[in-house]
Amino acid sequence: MTSKTEILPTLEERILDVENHFGRLQREIEEIGLPAGLDLQRRLEELKIEEQAVRRDIVGYLLDPDPDPSKVEKIERLLQRIADEELSVQDDADFLNQSAPSSVSLAVEAGAHLVGLYRRVLRRLIRDHHPLGESVFVNQTHDDLAARFGIDDAKESAKTDKSQKMVDPNL
Repeated sequence: MTSKTEILPTLEERILDVENHFGRLQREIEEIGLPAGLDLQRRLEELKIEEQAVRRDIVGYLLDPDPDPSKVEKIERLLQRIADEELSVQDDADFLNQSAPSSVSLAVEAGAHLVGLYRRVLRRLIRDHHPLGESVFVNQTHDDLAARFGIDDAKESAKTDKSQKMVDPNL
């Protein structure tokens, strides 16, 4: 019969190995995303609960003054079952990672390409012009604008005066 001190390191090593696999599985499931990863996430949470139960059983075994040797066998079987289920979840995650992209992800990519195309075309068309949201009057004086657009100040002021008299005959 093996002693408690001989059994503990091997069980602890196996539990640490299981926890490391849990971390990798968690990252892979997050990469898969929803809704495909929802079932895998549920299964992983169940495995974590079982792993906590194994830890509780090990502590109970170590604290028991007269331990039953069959408890170690039960703990090892439970650890093996967790490892098997973990491999099953890993296989399912690998399968889902290899699957074709969903229609939603394809639609998002197509939309991003269309927006990029629209921006490139808009830049080609506008060039020196100011896009929406930018004012042409920023940092420009009246004289600069008149020179740029070829407006004669005398003609414009006469037009403005004439239009004001038409609107208000008292002027």
